[in-house]
Amino acid sequence: MQFVALLIALILFVVLHQMKKRGISFGIRVIGAAVAGLIIGYIFAGSTEYVAIFGSVYIRLLYTMVIPLLLTTIIRTMVNTGSLSQLRSIGLKSVGILSLHNILASTLGVILAVAFGIGKGANMAAPSDTEIREVPTVAETITNFFPRNIVKDAADSNIVPIIVFAILVGIAILTLIENGKENETKPFTDFINSAAEVMYKLTSMITGLTPYAVLSLMAAAIGNIDANAVKPLILILVLNYVASLIHSFITTGALVSAFAKVNPVKYFKKAWPVQVIAFTTQSSMGSLPANIENLTSEQGVSEDIASFVAPLGATMGMPGCAGFWPVMNAILTVNMLGMTYTGFDYVRLILVALLVSLGTVGVPGTATISTTALFAAMGLPLEMVVLLAPISSLADMGRTATNVTAANSSALIVAASENKLNRDIFNR
Repeated sequence: MQFVALLIALILFVVLHQMKKRGISFGIRVIGAAVAGLIIGYIFAGSTEYVAIFGSVYIRLLYTMVIPLLLTTIIRTMVNTGSLSQLRSIGLKSVGILSLHNILASTLGVILAVAFGIGKGANMAAPSDTEIREVPTVAETITNFFPRNIVKDAADSNIVPIIVFAILVGIAILTLIENGKENETKPFTDFINSAAEVMYKLTSMITGLTPYAVLSLMAAAIGNIDANAVKPLILILVLNYVASLIHSFITTGALVSAFAKVNPVKYFKKAWPVQVIAFTTQSSMGSLPANIENLTSEQGVSEDIASFVAPLGATMGMPGCAGFWPVMNAILTVNMLGMTYTGFDYVRLILVALLVSLGTVGVPGTATISTTALFAAMGLPLEMVVLLAPISSLADMGRTATNVTAANSSALIVAASENKLNRDIFNR
């Protein structure tokens, strides 16, 4: 069955290639690939190991791009802002809109969880002997923001220290330029600009493989579902996707319409390929190269804004992993234990979720660690976090798509506010 599934996938790859040659749009090809992958995964459940190879290679290629892309584009972004005051303006706007995404998503999580009485009457025993991931202290979190060895940080995929290092380099260059030493910085900035162009081109080449990877990854995800593990927690899984759809499309559509003054339908047509990549790869950082490329080439966002806001959005705010998901987990626990929450408690839950999203920036396994941190802050039993483990990977597809949509839309909004959105490109 493994080889039959592989053969059918290869035939469909040829079909996708022919669709490209005939000029069928990238978005249509991605949607078609997702549907084909879903069908293969369902028919060949448990026999998609070979099909999954293509998706795994694609993810590796995307991850390979993350560090060089971050280093070159963030430094170039810093330099292109022209001044430290302009940089502060972009930074504050970025943090503000990403935080707004988190607050709105957490509020949505509370509304859905309360409306559906999630966890009420559930007959599930909380495990008492399972190891819970330790929540880093505030001091540890702040310290870990800063690089100690950028080579090791790159090897360990510690993204935030890399971003901080690139920002510090950019600040140093801007300081030298403002002190009249532009000639001394020119050789270095020329190299950075050249390297960034190469990285953009390579990223574009890799993201061109997206339809094939989507078919592969979707088939693998559907083919490996454990139905027995999902059944007891089906409601929170369904609500996770309801929240993902509402925030990714309705809430985000309202935000881009209100703040960026763009047609939300046209925006989602532009952003759809990135949403699919995030959904299938389940990785905000892995989706980052495609996200930046989409913002610049399809939406008309300037390279400096896209290269600054998109990476920031991949490490903070995160309305899926650090917004509605931990909030719904908390309310499920409250209802299971028969606790009583007042309106004030729900407001506090939303505010704590925001603080947690800022305090766990860059920590691997954001959804789990954010949920654990929220439970610790709200005085809920940490053991309950383990109950959601069987469906974490399934829920993560929707959460990640929501996170990446927030980062993408935030970059668009910041670009519009800075008059760095090419509306001719966006509207074409």
